[in-house]
Amino acid sequence: MLLLAGVAALLFAASSNAAGAARSLFGGEKVACSKLKSRYPDNTFLPGTSGYVYETQEPYWSATVYSSPACVFVPQNAQQVAYAVTTMTLTLAKFAMRGGGNMPIPGYNGIDSSGVLMSSSNLTTLSLSSDNSVVSVGSGNRWRDVYAYLKPSGLAAVGGRVGHVGVPGLLLGGGISFYSSEYGFASDNVLKYQCVLSSGLIVEATATNQYSDLFWALRGGGNSFCIVTRFDLRPVEGSEVHVGIGQFDQSQAVGYLDGVYNFGKYGGSDPKAAIIPTILTFPAANLTVYAAAKFYNSLTDNAEVFENFTPPKLVPVADSYTLQPLSDYISATDALQPLGLRQEFRTLSSVVDREAVQLIHDTFISNVNAELPSVANLQASITFQPVTAAFLLHSAATGGNPQGVDVSRAPYFWMVENFTWSSANDDAKVRAAADVITAKINGLLRAKVFSAKYLYMNDAGKGQPIFQSYPAANLRRLKAIRTKYDPLGVYTKLMPGGWKVADA
Repeated sequence: MLLLAGVAALLFAASSNAAGAARSLFGGEKVACSKLKSRYPDNTFLPGTSGYVYETQEPYWSATVYSSPACVFVPQNAQQVAYAVTTMTLTLAKFAMRGGGNMPIPGYNGIDSSGVLMSSSNLTTLSLSSDNSVVSVGSGNRWRDVYAYLKPSGLAAVGGRVGHVGVPGLLLGGGISFYSSEYGFASDNVLKYQCVLSSGLIVEATATNQYSDLFWALRGGGNSFCIVTRFDLRPVEGSEVHVGIGQFDQSQAVGYLDGVYNFGKYGGSDPKAAIIPTILTFPAANLTVYAAAKFYNSLTDNAEVFENFTPPKLVPVADSYTLQPLSDYISATDALQPLGLRQEFRTLSSVVDREAVQLIHDTFISNVNAELPSVANLQASITFQPVTAAFLLHSAATGGNPQGVDVSRAPYFWMVENFTWSSANDDAKVRAAADVITAKINGLLRAKVFSAKYLYMNDAGKGQPIFQSYPAANLRRLKAIRTKYDPLGVYTKLMPGGWKVADA
């Protein structure tokens, strides 16, 4: 290990010309693929094979991130991940690590022919401790797998609200959950991380062991520190909840927005309740639809908590809200998030104010229709995610996290804009429009003093200043931890995808 670190240090310390020569000498991605194929022939897929085609397309949510790496390596355990990382380091081969593949930014969970794609597809450990206090989850799982596994034990997890979202991406970005007002960020419920350091060393990080600083960094600091191969989570009691989606037509827009505001302002009075209000607009059809996913973590319903979204205040066109296993709801709603379309995210943040809700709604709808009327099959949505003070206070009680959101200004709305379309010819147009619309909304929020600083990584678009929205002291600490555990910057320079603390 010391010899490896010494060789790697010499290579990384070389000038750009010398580094290029070294990369050529070692063969870069071609030699990395050759070594992986020789050592693990059944786990390494070259272009033209069925395994390669599957791994570069099928698991991804968005067609915008399909890629053509030099090869794909699908490790089966942490030891194989460690071998791959040391191979990339010695050959100076660039690489990407893919979890669930839900982030729609090109290059963030994939790589082109200049590098190697490492897939977590085989890292699918799922095990429950004998006392039901810990569920161990491999990084290749998606949240639908976790919920389905826990259902027979009458348990669930503080995890994703969409089934095909990958476990690692959600947790490394913090993670908003239906359970967040009760239990905080999803990452606040991680008890232990098993991960591979850039040296190839496999470690386990907890809040109290020698890697407690790494543990803190992984609770929202992204992928700059290590590759996590297993998460040990604290499950929650009860696999059955009240959950479902209500849908409303355009004539009810004012009452719907009133309900969004009121839940954001007062919904935190019952931490068992959560809501995901989503406004969808279809420019070609001149149609806007209003929906609200409602969640209540109890076998006994509380009708008052969602009274602004039920008769007589609002009469839904359809409503599937009922008592059911969370895993069943997750399975059913996965069909509402089809794979293979083109996707783009942007994130926004504001305090909870009725005028702000109206401003965001009006600006988003009018500008989508003005900027993108000719884009075929375009669907654009904006989702208001209420964030209570109770949500944020859980972090400090469980070891803290890097986000450092200002609790004194809570509650907040953390919003996500999602653009969906079908043709690659429209990529540049949609992305440019998303930038324009986001800038307009942010400008209006700042002018009205409604804007909030924190930006949620998991809903962000490329270039949004995520780590700059963290407290300066936390960012400095993240950078120091990154340097401590990855002094050569393997997970920054050779694995360039994602938001990197070193670049903030």
